[in-house]
Amino acid sequence: MNKDIKGLCLFLGMIGLVYAAILVLTMLFTGVKILKSIVFIFAFSSFLVSLGLTPQVKQRLVQALKQKTAFYK
Repeated sequence: MNKDIKGLCLFLGMIGLVYAAILVLTMLFTGVKILKSIVFIFAFSSFLVSLGLTPQVKQRLVQALKQKTAFYK
């Protein structure tokens, strides 16, 4: 995949994740029930971020998560 498209996927994915976080805060403070929208936006944004990452970065993230979860067991 082209580096420009990967960068665009990362950018849009991060914007989506920030938007989902803002929606969570809105939901917490106002009591509005928008959970389905938040889950959809979070899932789609996570997909875009994963498209933008290189395989080496994905592998390092998985290793870091495994180390963190092994610490709590």
